[in-house]
Order: sequence, then structure tokens, then C-alpha cells
Amino acid sequence: MHDYADQLYERQQSGLLRRLRQLPKDVIDLASNDYLYLARNPEVIEAGISTLKEFGAGGRASRLVSGNLLPHQQLESVIARFKHSDAALVFPSGYHANLSAVTALAQTGDFIFCDKRNHASLIDACRLASSQNIEVRYFGDLKKLENLLESTFTKHPDNYRFIVSDGVFSMDGDVADLPQLLHLAEKYDARILLDDAHGTGTLGATGRGTVEHFGLENHSRIIHIGTLSKAIGGQGGFVAANQEIIDWLINQARPFIYTTALNPASCASAQKSFEIIERAPQMINQLRAITQQLAHGLQELGYSAILQPSPIIPVIIGEAQDALNLSNQLLQRGIWCPAIRPPTVPAGKSRLRLTANLSLTQEDITKVLSAFKSTFRNS
Repeated sequence: MHDYADQLYERQQSGLLRRLRQLPKDVIDLASNDYLYLARNPEVIEAGISTLKEFGAGGRASRLVSGNLLPHQQLESVIARFKHSDAALVFPSGYHANLSAVTALAQTGDFIFCDKRNHASLIDACRLASSQNIEVRYFGDLKKLENLLESTFTKHPDNYRFIVSDGVFSMDGDVADLPQLLHLAEKYDARILLDDAHGTGTLGATGRGTVEHFGLENHSRIIHIGTLSKAIGGQGGFVAANQEIIDWLINQARPFIYTTALNPASCASAQKSFEIIERAPQMINQLRAITQQLAHGLQELGYSAILQPSPIIPVIIGEAQDALNLSNQLLQRGIWCPAIRPPTVPAGKSRLRLTANLSLTQEDITKVLSAFKSTFRNS
């Protein structure tokens, strides 16, 4: 039998042991993905409460049984409009959405090309797909991707190819080169499964994500995947695409078919969040201003902080224990910013992953930078 205790001890000695920690009160939260602070928005909360009273607390059953309720359909219409797609389908989580899209759309004999830095849900989805006689290949740069695409296109021109990528890579905050991915998709007849979890609500002039960030028109080769748990401030996931794709997912996606529907209150809250973003796109610029102020301030203090187009600011520390120590020192000063360590990031690349959000006041930012300044010599 496995000796879990010894293995856990080894992780603890290496600074890699994970523990559940409750967010303390009265701290500045620099780890939340609630970028637009919509989870606490009174309109969003009220929309959830009123729907909770009308439809109850749970989704009742699978959408295909008795769980298909009006709030699901209303939210899907709003998402489709927001993403400039024909249709959309909501899921209990972004993880469900990724598992569904990858495993249902790719079929026996197809090829999947997955970026190595993708979120764990996409990696897991590709692993599941590989058990269905679908060949999965991983790439770390666009040159390797093109070589893989060219090889399979030459040998198997009639097989389907799927490029699977995050829109914003969650640990580095950088944005996928979607124009080049789209160029390769057109050149080698592939479709793009784009998980825009961290791009939706944060990128583009109106928060519509990576496509808008690059000034691209919505393209039939791009299938949009997203979550409602980040900038939207709620819970759940979605796929937005043409009606044929959505109908196929309803019929074929096991994580959708065999799970209880997303609770209706979450649907109503998310719908209200999308409506707020549409009527107040200036929030996106406010978020960028906060992101820039934090990143530039940390750089001036000597930290290896990287400014990205997204609100994610990686502060590279190096060794896991050093990142843990810095995180604990900041917590003592009222700053909540957990360390990110292997295997989530590569060895030697442990970091603090700061996230900007609209709850941060000028006083908060000053306090954050002061705390980082006071810990610099010990980091």
C-alpha cells in the first residue's frame, strides 16, 4: 500500500505541501479571480436572490431530464450575444465545459494539439480524449505546433484537427497568439478550442475576450469556452459556438448529460454580470489602470513582476520555500497572496500570482506596495 504519510512529509519538507486555508478577515485579497468585483455587486446578488426564491436552490436534475429551466436559457442567450456566437450552452463549472468540449467534439481518428501550459482541465480533457483513440500531441511554441499540424495534414488530410489553448494562461497572465493560431488553423484546416476563462470580462475594449483584444472578428473556426467564476463573479462554465456544435454537445458531451444542471440562481447572477459589463465597459479600463499601477510599483521595488495584458501579475521568486516565506510575511502585514509552487508551475519558477481587481482602492495599493517593500530584503 502507498505510504501517504511519508509522501506528505516529503512534500512538507520541500515546501510543496498544500493545505486549505480560510481567507482571514480584514486582509487585502490579491489572489481572487473576481476581477471586476461583481461577486459582491448588489445587482448581481439581488438577481440571484430573486431567482433563488422563484426556482429553488438546486438545478433539480440533468438538463435533459427536468433541470432545463428558464434561467439557463436566458443566460445562454446573453452569452451567445456577448460572444457574437449563434448559441451557447452552460455547465456547472468551467472544468465541465472543457471536459465536454474536448471529449465530445474530437472523435476517433482525430488529432488534438494541446499547449503544454493549458489549464489542468484542458490537460485532463485531452488525457480522456486519448483513451478514445484520438491522438493528442503537445506543443510549447508555435513552431512546434506548425510542424505537428503540417505532418498530420500531409499524412491524414481528411482527419479533423483541433488546436486547444487557453486565451490567457492563468499562471503567467500572458495572452495566446490567437492571430497566429487562427492562421495555422486556416492553413492546416483545424478548429480552435479557446478557453477564455481569464480573458472574458478583462480583455478587449468591451471585455469580450481574446478575440476582441486582437481586433479579430468572430470566426467559425473558433469555439469559445469560458467560466462564470472569474470576471463574471459567479459560478459555472459555458461553450459558445454555432448551433450545430451546441446541439452536438447536448447529445454527446457526457459531463453535460450526466450531471445536475447549474443552479438557477447562479444563472441569474451571471446574466446580470454580463449586462453590467455591457453597459459599463469603462470597468475594463479601470481594471487595467490598477493592474499597471501594481506591476510598475513592484518593478520599481526590484521585484520580478511582469505586466501582462490581463489582470494577472506573476512575481517570480524561484524556490518554493522562498515563495512560501514571502507569502507568509505579506500575510502578517495584511496581504493575502498565496505562493504558487510546483507542479502548478515549473521547478525554480515558484511565484506569487497577484491579481488586480476593482475592489482595490488607492489606499490598498499603497499598503500592498509598502508591504512588499518591507519584505524585499527577506524575500
